[in-house]
Amino acid sequence: MSLLTPLWLLALGIIPAYFYAVRRFGCRADGSQKWLLVSIVFVIVALARPVLEQKPISVEQMGSDVIIAVDLSYSMRATDVAPSRLSAAKTLLSDLVRGDTQDRFGVIGFTTSAIILSPLTKDTELLDHLFGSLDESQIITKGTSVMSALELARKMSYAKQPLVILLTDGGDEASYAKEADFVRDNNLRLSVVMLGTAQGSTLSEGDGTLKDENGHIVVSSRNDAIGEIVEAGGGKMIEGADTSSVRELITQSRHEDFQGKSTVLRYQELFYVPLILALISFIFSMTSLGEKVSKGILFILALIGVSSHAGVLDFAYLYGAKKSYEAGAYERSAQLYAHVPTPKAKYNQAAALYKAGKYQDALALYQSIKSNDPIFKATLYYNSGNCYIRLQEFENAKEAFLKSLTLNYSKEADDNLRFIAQAQEQKSLNVRKEKKDQFQAEAGAPKGESKPTKQGGGSNMKSDMAAGGGGDEGKKVQSDPRLSMSQGKARLSSTQYELINQRSVHETKPW
Repeated sequence: MSLLTPLWLLALGIIPAYFYAVRRFGCRADGSQKWLLVSIVFVIVALARPVLEQKPISVEQMGSDVIIAVDLSYSMRATDVAPSRLSAAKTLLSDLVRGDTQDRFGVIGFTTSAIILSPLTKDTELLDHLFGSLDESQIITKGTSVMSALELARKMSYAKQPLVILLTDGGDEASYAKEADFVRDNNLRLSVVMLGTAQGSTLSEGDGTLKDENGHIVVSSRNDAIGEIVEAGGGKMIEGADTSSVRELITQSRHEDFQGKSTVLRYQELFYVPLILALISFIFSMTSLGEKVSKGILFILALIGVSSHAGVLDFAYLYGAKKSYEAGAYERSAQLYAHVPTPKAKYNQAAALYKAGKYQDALALYQSIKSNDPIFKATLYYNSGNCYIRLQEFENAKEAFLKSLTLNYSKEADDNLRFIAQAQEQKSLNVRKEKKDQFQAEAGAPKGESKPTKQGGGSNMKSDMAAGGGGDEGKKVQSDPRLSMSQGKARLSSTQYELINQRSVHETKPW
């Protein structure tokens, strides 16, 4: 059993506070008041939503690819849009991804260069981590190149007509004819969220105000010339960080750009049990039945005893699961870990399933674990990528490794990503060679015994790639399947800031 909203249990603090007040002021709690307190306790437990987890299921999903390109140039620090243009963009992005579970979002940051802040994903935690941790003080570029963002947006999605939304103050150009041609030629559905006013705002720099080379104070205002590419893309110009308007735009522009499977957790709700007990306790507090049912106190103590007993059982399950894992009895280890409803135990259960060769089950568990810790999240993506490799779903593996690297760089994930690229390239070469051999045979070339073409996956994957999965095969996490749950905050690497501050982007390592 687990709790979906355990924070409600903090409300149980009113019980000791009540008894302290009774003793402090010399009051006396009679039987009816005690039954009322018991009723309150059960209501709080019901609000915490106790559930029994059931086996995850896979469901078909489809939606749009939404690429959001965020202007990170120096002018986005202006305060004519409170608290600043960039802060408003951050809030807008967070609201969008939290309120949309159907579409995939990708995030691009651009100044005179553009980089991928997040690949296309439906993971709201990943998006929040990356964009929320953006440190604008590390961005020193004062220019804006919208074209770099458009070119990178076109590369991010395989959709015929991807939806691109620019969060910008309009940039620097007097004319966007070249960008408008690119939008039309590449079939982009483009809209702009204008984060700037006609009056504009000064820009702070150090202890003073930003000035130009002639010593004049710089005032940054909106650039309406960017409307040229909005017209070319058949989109809309949205004034200010209007979340509802952007959501409406996404809904109206929705296409079936992608199809895939998503793992959905199923729960059996148990809230009605404490709710019924709360109702019974309330009746006892309001009637004379409470005085006659003194065994109710014993019932509550029994519940506490059951809870303590469950804690002892959890320890026994964890101990047995670890010993089974170390002995190589991975299926037995997974069965024991399944009795403990914690993210850490679920992670270790997935590790055991991976070692047992049940990659699909391990993948479903990894995908079901929720966490706000970016390091842990990166490890989940890394292990999911290894599961995809074992299942020979290389495109999904590539996406998982990219997300892992976006949250936290590791050599193992980098090596695996490179291996997939090499394997795909080799497979392409083999296909071309097979076609050439077939052509020569049809032309009357001598036939001989040919060597079988070497394919990716299977034992080749295991020997050539950085071993991982289950949290215990790779170099980073070796024999112990358990994982450190230390908290941290995802931050962009120094390399990313270097890329966005220069005039070119290294496309082979977008993270």
